[in-house]
Amino acid sequence: MSVDSRMNRTLLAAAVGIAAAIAIAGCDRVKAELLAPQNPGLVDPSAINSPTAALALRVGALGRYKQLTNGNGNESIWQYAGTLADEFKNADFANYRIGADQRVTDATVSWNYAATTQSRGFVRDAIAAMKTYNPDSSAMIAELYAELAFFEMTMADNYCNGIPLGHTENGVRSNGEPLTIMQVYDSAASHLDTAMALTAKAVDSNSVYVNRLSRVLKARVLIDESKANAGAAAALVAAVPTGYVYDMTFSSASGANGMWTLNNSTARISVADSFDVVGGVTNVIRNALPFASANDPRVPVINGDQANPKVLAEDQVTRPFYLSLLYKSQFDPLVLASGVDARLYEAEARLQTGDVSGMMAILNALRLAKPTIGVTAIPPMPPLATPITVEAATTLLFREKAFWTFGRGQRLPDLRRLIRQYGRTQDTVFPVGLYFKGGSYGADVNFPVPSSEAVNPLFHGCLDRQA
Repeated sequence: MSVDSRMNRTLLAAAVGIAAAIAIAGCDRVKAELLAPQNPGLVDPSAINSPTAALALRVGALGRYKQLTNGNGNESIWQYAGTLADEFKNADFANYRIGADQRVTDATVSWNYAATTQSRGFVRDAIAAMKTYNPDSSAMIAELYAELAFFEMTMADNYCNGIPLGHTENGVRSNGEPLTIMQVYDSAASHLDTAMALTAKAVDSNSVYVNRLSRVLKARVLIDESKANAGAAAALVAAVPTGYVYDMTFSSASGANGMWTLNNSTARISVADSFDVVGGVTNVIRNALPFASANDPRVPVINGDQANPKVLAEDQVTRPFYLSLLYKSQFDPLVLASGVDARLYEAEARLQTGDVSGMMAILNALRLAKPTIGVTAIPPMPPLATPITVEAATTLLFREKAFWTFGRGQRLPDLRRLIRQYGRTQDTVFPVGLYFKGGSYGADVNFPVPSSEAVNPLFHGCLDRQA
């Protein structure tokens, strides 16, 4: 385990734990905020009128990362997105979750939009408090700016065009105009620029650590905006070590790893594959990757029928039901950004220059690097052959990235990018054909901003549902 990883696990373990304590102590206030239409952002000044209180608010804000994987009732945007893409398969009875798996989404469902956007309010409050009462804590403030960018990037990654970024400042609420995902990415990029500027000249370990986080996230946002930015993204992360890890941790006080809960505990989602078995008949799912059957060490699985003790899907009919062994414990950490991500951005930069051999050199070096994902050490893997065409190289790059980043909220935005940036059609990218619970796959490639946002008078639904 790297020094960076140990340091951050300590920080986020404390963050999530204190956030849970705050939630328990102030239950009524939390309920009010969760029912708020947009970003709460309104904090009693007496709660943050000292350096110590501001630090506590910062710790609580860092705890909001868990909304990405736990959300409400242990369901979140990462799980929904992995199901809309091809990472997970629905294994329960809820119609709206089945709809996500079938690529038929409903604007009356929240899709964890509220939890995600409200987290921005918590982070903004923490930034304001830290700048007022601890203005010299540059690395801590920078880390909050990076978190704010992470939530905005996540919204652009997963929702339709038409995302409001409203906020409350000095007690005055500003309703956000619906923005395209490119405008939301721009906002995230601006916050990451601030985070990098705050840590650019410092040489202490915390500043270096946060600066690396900001660089990895800025590189991701740049590539999300345009494949033409891949060169600039690669330059940003060139000095980030492959072993760098920024992750979120879990504990009995703060709650379990949401990925583990939905798959290994409640059995509501299965690791997905490129085929289904219905009534003894095998149905191939076109475009889906064989995450479960590939026998890839980056996505280790076991059939629930073969597990000890035996684990069946919640609906008792989804077979085979695959348990992920990537997170063996309910408190195993989840990676938010890493040096592995940095190498993948560098590989895409080589692809953009037509240097397929250079791309393969990076990918094959990564396969030999033995990085750790969460607590799972990846053994050396054999090198891949160099594709003959750029089109085949693109397919291979995105396949490798899918296995390296499995369950980490990157698959859906990458599928959208294959359509938006690489000119592919949704029926050559997303799962299509017969759906195993009846009917056929739909055509949705993102989640709608939910109709509950209509309390914002500037919002009138998605601008469009394009990738």
